[in-house]
Amino acid sequence: MAIIYLHGFRSAGASPKVDALKAAFGAENVFAPDLPFDPAEVVKLVADIIHARHLQTKWKNDKLIFVGTSLGGFYANYFGQLYDCPAVLVNPSTMLDKTLLDRVGVNKNHMSNEEFMVTLAHLDELAKMRNRVTAIYDSSLVNLFVAKDDEVIPYQIALDAQTFPFPNFVKVTETGGHRFSSQWDLVVNRIKELM
Repeated sequence: MAIIYLHGFRSAGASPKVDALKAAFGAENVFAPDLPFDPAEVVKLVADIIHARHLQTKWKNDKLIFVGTSLGGFYANYFGQLYDCPAVLVNPSTMLDKTLLDRVGVNKNHMSNEEFMVTLAHLDELAKMRNRVTAIYDSSLVNLFVAKDDEVIPYQIALDAQTFPFPNFVKVTETGGHRFSSQWDLVVNRIKELM
């Protein structure tokens, strides 16, 4: 079993949520890379992780699960659909080419204070990725968590039938906020059910 955790915009792979995943599933089974913003680089990074791990005997027959929050939820859906694996999406971003328009330019990572650039070409690539997975969408792979008190993305967007039609699993919580930290045990339990 292997879990690839994909973090949100301006965040990093190391977090209390990742620590909880490692405690529940073993550090050797959880991969949480620091993601660049460039979507093409993210695709290459995840493909490299999967390729490298599949070369190891212990991974050949193991289940792969993608988990992501916010922007990482978008990526978890993308890779889940692409690799035909379960994806656990937590307060996922959906229309990044629109919602990140005000972020075009220089941004700063919350964790490292490193600066990075968001360009219109990046947003165009994210739109293409969304369209690519919409064309091959398999609802049985989607496990969706949203918090009603999400202060960044209105939770109703993810619940819209056109965003994620007929997901395999949906959990709407009253609390948790955008980071979903206080409800993370629900995510851990869902991953256990998927194994």
